[in-house]
Amino acid sequence: MADSERGRSFNNIVSGIAAIAGTIGLVVATITSNEVNKLSQQSRTAGLVGDLTDKLTSKELGRDISLLAIEHMLNTEPGKEKAPRDKLLLARISILLIEGSSGEESINAQNNNSRQASATQTQFNHGVDQAARVLNRLVQSSGESCNSHYKQQIFNLNLKLSGNNLTTAAAIEADCGEAGSLAIEALGKQVEGKDSNGEQAVSVSQLAQDAITDPKRVAISLAQARVVNQLNAFRLEAAHAESPYTESSLAIVTVHLDDPALADQLEPLLLQLSAKRWYIVSGVRIVEPSARSCGQYNSVRFFHKGDIDLAKKLIAQIDTLKPSATPVRALVEGSGNTRPGILPIDLSTWKYSRSVPQGTVELWLASKGSSCQSAAIST
Repeated sequence: MADSERGRSFNNIVSGIAAIAGTIGLVVATITSNEVNKLSQQSRTAGLVGDLTDKLTSKELGRDISLLAIEHMLNTEPGKEKAPRDKLLLARISILLIEGSSGEESINAQNNNSRQASATQTQFNHGVDQAARVLNRLVQSSGESCNSHYKQQIFNLNLKLSGNNLTTAAAIEADCGEAGSLAIEALGKQVEGKDSNGEQAVSVSQLAQDAITDPKRVAISLAQARVVNQLNAFRLEAAHAESPYTESSLAIVTVHLDDPALADQLEPLLLQLSAKRWYIVSGVRIVEPSARSCGQYNSVRFFHKGDIDLAKKLIAQIDTLKPSATPVRALVEGSGNTRPGILPIDLSTWKYSRSVPQGTVELWLASKGSSCQSAAIST
């Protein structure tokens, strides 16, 4: 193809994208009509492009994606291999869908009792799930070395619990490319419960119990629960590929602790739980005792009535393992709390519970429950 023809084709694409910058669906239709069709012959990742934008109609998000698409086109030289840049574009769009305004719009619809509330919540759930799948596929399509880094960063329990990152960002990018490295970084933040700025986000149960309604905070936490659910699905998919007899995880467990001094001592118990088919997320999240951010007693919090059996199984499993370390045993037994042992807490009546995947529970271990009660009373 002559340079002039390439130029005309290029200009047509950019003009088309700019003209429909307000709507995601038409933007993606324009992109896929010429450029992403080529990617479909290079990587199975391209087959998920449609999923990324299906039913998501946020105007603000549409403009963001349009700008990304235009930047992508402007920085792609005619005649050059486009696969790396196409993958980078998909990674950036996926992150926008996970962290972007569509989630806030869904929460606003719920808060305003909009007739569209259920539909927007479904769209949000669908968009986050598919975006997480695309990030996973981008890593998978980046080669075995990239997959090795991915498993270390996301799935290796020892590294997650200890927080030791044995691989530099430069090494990851060298093996994964810019898109794969960005995907790992984005997924890692979700697993650790961090927002886009790297700050610790609140856990889902805190949203429910503290009646947090800020759309951005709610959307971030709900998105993280969905991304982690997708990560577990991919972990199991990879395990099933190696052995068809692989058993599914019993539940996805996020662990919370109010005393950082006990985190290392708790690690053996979490490793045992992992060996018993409980998928432990991000090691331990430290929640300092206060009137609004701690439990007065140990609990397993769940979000669907059907998960009460899972909550009880987790409590029974912890009791069976009987930690040998004295501080951990005292922690599990609830010494220093307002109630002994570990109790299930049903949060299924919370209005956003349907955005939390089934099989998701939170384990809260409190060593300062009585202090927490005192703080609550004095506030």
